[in-house]
Amino acid sequence: MSNSLDGFAAFLSRRYQNRSTPKHYLSDLRQFLAQLDDTPLEVATAQDVDAFIDAQLARGLRATTINRRLASIYAFYDYLADEQPDRQVDNPVRWRRHRLKTPQLLPRDASDADVGAVFAQITDIRDKALFGLMVGSGLRVGEIVILQCADLETITEPTACVRLLVRGKGEKERVAWVTPSWSTAIAAWLQQRPASSHNALFLNQHKRPLSVAGVQYRLRSYCKLAEVQITCHQLRHTFARRLADQGMPTESIADLLGHSQITTTQRYTAGANPDLRDAFLAAMATVSVVTSDNTEQLPTVPRLPRQQRIAEPRYLVLALDELASLPEWLSPTLQRYYRQRWKRWQPHMVTRVAPVVAGRLRRLWYWLVTERSLSGWSALKRDDVAAFIAQRQADRISAKTIRNDLALFKSCVRFALDEGVPISPAVLRIKPPVQSRPLPRYLTTEQIERLLATVNAAHPTPLARAWFLTLTHTGIRSGELLNLRLSDLDLSQMRLFVPSGKLSDERLAYLTPPLADALRSYLTLRPTSQSDALWLNPDGSTLTYTQMNYQIGCWGKMCDVPVSAHRLRHTFATQLVNHGMPLQAVAKLLGHRSLNMTQHYARLYEATIKQQFETATAHIEGYLAIDWPQRKIPVADPARQPILPDSV
Repeated sequence: MSNSLDGFAAFLSRRYQNRSTPKHYLSDLRQFLAQLDDTPLEVATAQDVDAFIDAQLARGLRATTINRRLASIYAFYDYLADEQPDRQVDNPVRWRRHRLKTPQLLPRDASDADVGAVFAQITDIRDKALFGLMVGSGLRVGEIVILQCADLETITEPTACVRLLVRGKGEKERVAWVTPSWSTAIAAWLQQRPASSHNALFLNQHKRPLSVAGVQYRLRSYCKLAEVQITCHQLRHTFARRLADQGMPTESIADLLGHSQITTTQRYTAGANPDLRDAFLAAMATVSVVTSDNTEQLPTVPRLPRQQRIAEPRYLVLALDELASLPEWLSPTLQRYYRQRWKRWQPHMVTRVAPVVAGRLRRLWYWLVTERSLSGWSALKRDDVAAFIAQRQADRISAKTIRNDLALFKSCVRFALDEGVPISPAVLRIKPPVQSRPLPRYLTTEQIERLLATVNAAHPTPLARAWFLTLTHTGIRSGELLNLRLSDLDLSQMRLFVPSGKLSDERLAYLTPPLADALRSYLTLRPTSQSDALWLNPDGSTLTYTQMNYQIGCWGKMCDVPVSAHRLRHTFATQLVNHGMPLQAVAKLLGHRSLNMTQHYARLYEATIKQQFETATAHIEGYLAIDWPQRKIPVADPARQPILPDSV
């Protein structure tokens, strides 16, 4: 065992020289070994990895951290397979089974107000210079501490940018530029820099190079004085966002940041899209809103680290009890499968998703056991699944529901196959019924105006007004709305960080002035609570899907408008398209990866199409026949003379 670990450590050291990767890989692997206890590594199974994931989740670790540790375990077994090809060692990590769903979060830059507040607290000349390089030149904290005096070009002209040689990740060198304001700060530090045998640009009180932890500690101290929260890497993101705000090309920003892939830079600058913001605000300028009498201005809401939410375990217990009523050969596997699905659900979704999945699993397998006399996994045939689909169709169940049942069945069977259960692969080849795709149900202009007038007449609470306007002015999904945190709201930049939703991708939404006013009015009355959830009822409890859906339904009944949270999303997209916003821009606001999906959401009104058609035909029919370009044809061939219409 120790020989394998030592060999793996040597392999990592050769592959990742001068990097911290070997240390992290070995640390992750030792945690897995501790979880195995006395079980040898060579006989570890997928169930052992399941137990490891459960233990990590119980500690409150994020999905990205757990997936990184799974990658370390996978790399170790991959190494064993290469080094010992004669030994049969199965890799217990099955990515389809074990990889946790990880949201694609947007980088959080610091607001200009927060940066200014922090720098107002910095009195140390050295600290002002080094933090200035982060926010003014985009350097990482690790790059700051290894800077040498020789890396900085001699400052000869106080009004010119100074060249700086930077060594980044993977020993990649790049050139950064220091603006006159920050080069002046560096020059002031160099005048006071003590003599030392070390050539590092920045030294500590012991005349030795600074450490990463030391720099981070200094920034935390200044943030505490300024009563804001900023990390060193957020200063780097702020640098990128400021350049993007000024219209600097993404390729140039990538060179300054040292990114080898342009997609990384695009994520850094995702918070800066002035063209998209301006197009959105222009399109929404004429949209009717829910009025508010209270427009009290609030200070910027601080963007705090997102708290880890844990789903209530009682839903898991109820679901497992329901599955326990199935036969003994079936129930344990289904319970383990359900536990795996549980790990991938966001806490706010559990109350809706958990009972539905458990009910579908039990209904499907109960039918197979009773109607098809299924006595074991090996007895499961393709005809059994086809019979279940035929019965559901005979019961006039919609094609969408049948497709969902079949997808759940296949996912469960693949899980059982990973555990070594003998099942015929033919059961996975059954085709789902064709599903019709009706047009989206958006609200017409008359319906949305009637709905907004009804909501205004009902005098909703500041809470209800705020979340309703958030739905109508951002187009976010109901699950995304309920998952919002105080840290997602950035009133100073008039934007909202929409948390990971259906596709696990975080995105930006922009606040219209009426929405920002409604949010300020609500925040003045939001009850004090340790919860960081944005939407809190007066008693301090979190807003639920049932409460939100019930309120929307009541408003819809009052004005005879069939409305739901998702129909408001369709209406939002349709309004933007009909106000001239490009489909690509609407897709970014909705969080769609495919324009086809956006096109399905956003439909052009008949009046819009008619107006565009009339405009186009007016130009076409405005040409006179005598003005049409004519080809010169030889007179010798009169049969080929063009025949022009008498009129157009």
